[in-house]
Amino acid sequence: MKNSLKYTVLGSGHGGRAICGQIAAKDYPVVMYEPLEATADYLKIEVEKEMFLQGDITTGGKLSGATMDIGEAVADADIILIVVPSFAHKPIFEKLIPHLRDGLHVIIIPGNYGGLLLKKMMADSGVSKAITISETASLPYACRITSYNTVRIFKKKFSLKIASSPSRNNSEVIDIMNDLFKGYVDFISGENLLGIDLDNPNQTVHPLPVLLNYGDIEKNPETFRHYMDGITPLISEKMMQMDEERLAIGKAFSLELMSTMDQLKMYYGQNDAQNYYEYVNSPESPYTDVIGHNVRSRYITEDVPGLNVPALQLAKISGLETPIIELVVRLASELHGTDYLSEGTTLDKIGIVNKNMEEIVEFAS
Repeated sequence: MKNSLKYTVLGSGHGGRAICGQIAAKDYPVVMYEPLEATADYLKIEVEKEMFLQGDITTGGKLSGATMDIGEAVADADIILIVVPSFAHKPIFEKLIPHLRDGLHVIIIPGNYGGLLLKKMMADSGVSKAITISETASLPYACRITSYNTVRIFKKKFSLKIASSPSRNNSEVIDIMNDLFKGYVDFISGENLLGIDLDNPNQTVHPLPVLLNYGDIEKNPETFRHYMDGITPLISEKMMQMDEERLAIGKAFSLELMSTMDQLKMYYGQNDAQNYYEYVNSPESPYTDVIGHNVRSRYITEDVPGLNVPALQLAKISGLETPIIELVVRLASELHGTDYLSEGTTLDKIGIVNKNMEEIVEFAS
């Protein structure tokens, strides 16, 4: 049965376009917001208003619109899905906040601490609209744009965690997302926004393989395969140790996080793999065709400041030593000549620096 909700997707990258096509396939009204520039691809989309998915999911349909005016994009929306890199959250939120209305659902895909940032920015702006802010732990699929109106889905996830603030509204959000992705992705409940942020697998699977293969990536940016070439048995071992540090942070905040290995198996298929090296080389892996990389990719520039930095600071609040997470932040900062520890998603920037552990969990719920 078709619902009467109207949707807006803020973002026009791989995930944003794919989710637009996913919603359009349901014949639901969906507007795509382009936050950057009127490229030739965008202008075609604006005229043709179509988006398609091919690969592990093959579907698509007509958009109700495409615009670069955020006020126009969200004017009639009931559901706003924000699908942009974490470094784009702040400028998107600045434009969105004046247009928020009571009753809106804002879903950030993936969360990357965006929910906490949005709550802080609303408070700083004196905006107290009764909205629901939700986050997913990851994108619903591994995907890449192949043409202006088509996204290749390497592999969809079977299940994906989502949490909301206020948490009492999470079942409603899960129903909305499971309607959109019925037959493809099953959305399940996370504990709260902080749990979703700490459960983002990118903080474990992305930075170390880049940092420990820096020279090879520099020499072979067009052919380097992050997962297949970058994850060796020893690097996999260090990634597993890094993940144990992440799990310890969650435990300190009384959160039941999932190991990244368990998440990969939940996402892409169960098998007997005991580590990342075994999993990425298994038939269930979605990563065999992911080729092309560089040393300043989002695997460092987004995931280190946006995920590893807040995790490191949360560890310090809880009195934990996390040497590998700290190494990742320091090494990335040195190699890029950027102080990611101060320029990243600090606890101050997301409004929890002066809160104790219990208050942080309450703020995220």
